Order: sequence, then C-alpha cells, then structure tokens
Amino acid sequence: MIMIGKKRLSIVFCLLKCIAAEFENNVCPSLWDYPTMKDNSNCWYDFAAEAKVPDIIKKTGYPFQQYKVQTIDGYILTLFRIPSLNARKEAVFMLHGIQSTSAIFVGLGKNSLAFLLADAGYDVWLGNYRGTEYSEEHIKFNITDRKFWDYGADEIGLIDVPTMLNTVQHYSEAARKIVKLFVFLSPAYKLNSIPSPYRMFFPLLKPFLRITSSLNVVQILSRGYSRRLTKPTCLASTALMLVCLHAVNLYLGPFNQMAPETIPVYFNQLPGGTSLKTLTYVTEAAKGKFLKYDYGRGRNMIKYGSPDPPEYNITNIKVPIVIYYARNDWATPKKDAINLYKTLPKKIRYGLYEVAAENFNHFDFLFGRNVKNLLYDHLLKLLERVSQSNILLPESKSGEVISPKSTKN
Repeated sequence: MIMIGKKRLSIVFCLLKCIAAEFENNVCPSLWDYPTMKDNSNCWYDFAAEAKVPDIIKKTGYPFQQYKVQTIDGYILTLFRIPSLNARKEAVFMLHGIQSTSAIFVGLGKNSLAFLLADAGYDVWLGNYRGTEYSEEHIKFNITDRKFWDYGADEIGLIDVPTMLNTVQHYSEAARKIVKLFVFLSPAYKLNSIPSPYRMFFPLLKPFLRITSSLNVVQILSRGYSRRLTKPTCLASTALMLVCLHAVNLYLGPFNQMAPETIPVYFNQLPGGTSLKTLTYVTEAAKGKFLKYDYGRGRNMIKYGSPDPPEYNITNIKVPIVIYYARNDWATPKKDAINLYKTLPKKIRYGLYEVAAENFNHFDFLFGRNVKNLLYDHLLKLLERVSQSNILLPESKSGEVISPKSTKN
C-alpha cells in the first residue's frame, strides 16, 4: 500500500487536470454532443483530429523515421516509416488513393492499419505520391507554379510508385528485389457500375481542366486548399457536419460505419490534394476504359504514336494479388472489383474477399468503427501465412465472404 498525503494528492490531481485543460475537446461520441463540445464532459481531445502524420505516429507511441526521395522528373516524395524490431518480418508498403494521404492509415489510434501491422512485427512504410500534402516539393517548380501540377495518374503509377518501392528496398533489409504480394483495398479499375449521382459530372472534368489551365488557376484548384475550407466549414455545426457527410457519402456509399468521434479526424486528413489532371482518370474509368492520359488526337500522335491513348494491359502483371471489396461501396463497386479480379491472369489471383456488412462503404476500409473485426483481423492472418512461407496462398473462391467475430454493425 502506498500512502499519499492530502496535499500531494491534490497536487497530482491538479497536475493531471492542468495537462488535460491544455487541450480543448475536439471530438464527441454523438453528433448531438458537438454543439456543447467545449464544456461537455462526454467529449475529449484526440490529437489525430489536429496533428499531422509524424506527430500522430510519435504520440501514439511508435518509433518514427522520415525519408525524402527524388523522382526522375524532379518531384520530392516523402515516405514515413514505423521501423520494426523484428528482422524476420517483411517490409509492408502502404499507399493511399486519389485525394488522400498516408494519414488515412493512422487515424483510428491503435486500431489503425499501420499500427496493427507494426504491432505484428512488420516494417511499415507509408507512401505519399506527388502533389499531396506531404509531397509538395520539386527541384525546379514551386507548388504555385502551373507546371508543378502538370501530371496525372500515369506519372503516379509509372514513376512515383517504383521510386518509393526502390527506397523501401534500399533501406529495409527484409525487402525483396520484387514485391511478394499486392493487397488492394477497394481498388479502382474500370468503374462502369458507379451508382453515384456525381457520375454525371465526370465528363465535365476535362473541359474544366482546359478552362482552368487557360485561366492559369489550375495550381490553385489542384492544391489541398479544399481541406482548409471543408474542415472549418463542416465542423462549424452539427447541421453542417451532417450536410458534409451526406455530400461525401453520395460518392462513397450511403451507409457507413464512421463513428461520430472519427468525423473531425476524417476532415483533418481529407481531401489531401492532387492535380486536376489526376482526377480526370474517373472520366474514362466510368466509361469502362483503363487508358493512359488522353491529350487529344494531335498530341496523342506525338506522345503515343496513335490518335488514341493506349490501354493499360493488366494481363502483363506478374505479382500475386489479393483484393478486398465491400458490398455497398459506391466509389469502387462490388461488380467492378470482381471484374478486375477476373481480368487478371489466373496464376496471380490469390484471393477475392467481400466485406459483407451492409453499412460499410469506401472509406470504412480505413475509418469504420468495426473495421478491425470486419477486415483487418482477416488481413493480418493472411499476411502472417504469406510471411511464414515462400509458398503463397491458393486462389480463394470468387467473392469469398469474410466471416468475422460477431459484431454489431
């Protein structure tokens, strides 16, 4: 038994109270708590709703390293690393999608995918491709220069991804010369089946890009300015929070598992910034095409030697692939995910899994309150089996449903 005098006890209590008071509440367990958040005892402070990735990793209690790497066309990319103390585990490289950053992998505290992988002993690397919040540098151009934003999905896939993977291989002893396994969470390919009402605006993206380019404001619209606007706007009141969520879910899917306390984290991290040229990918994808960027017939002849841009041939992929998709994901629908899997060469199909929860949309893969039980536990077991053997998994049945422990959805 430890005896503590009254004076000392009061000092300890005051110290804890003073430390807590240093930060104002910024998250609440229900939407109706937010109007009185500042003085509401139900609410609390979550640094992930305000901090950047480096601070989130360090404040959560994990080791942290940062790397800067230059691409062949002059962009400076930032990679974050949570180094493993287990030399027997492979490196895991994680890359975000369009209009996000590596922050999406660390926003759920200890249940974030990056931290669960680190806890399992993997050497975790978080990539950030060009133009996002953490990769806004270039050897010649400033982010206010129009030429900085003259890139699309082609440059991200053909330059940024290999550059970052080479960096992982260079610094991680456990990294192999080739990638052992690709795991795709709700991947975008040909998106014929998108049900979102926003689909009607996709054909307008390219004309909008041409207009903004001629007005020389493309660099302003491409940056992550929208996040600086959406965060204070969407968190200003409960009504605006609901309006913003409904606007987002019109694209991602109507039913979600995002907890109210995660909403400020979400708007602190997204959108992450990208070029308007990158966003035009969905214009062609929604028409069932998976092409290189279309510059117009004249420029296509110069660049590609044909009036039309060539289509990417995914049958040339040699790396084993596992795909997870959600039943009610509107951004990358179930039908399109299955189509991608069936289009891949049979010898590299190593798993197609469905998250069957009805209220699980595109960003629930990263922000859903039950995502650990519904998805991550299954994924970690899969990776453990791959890690322990040089023989990869056999192909799963098409659309195999994950069977998590009983969970209230």
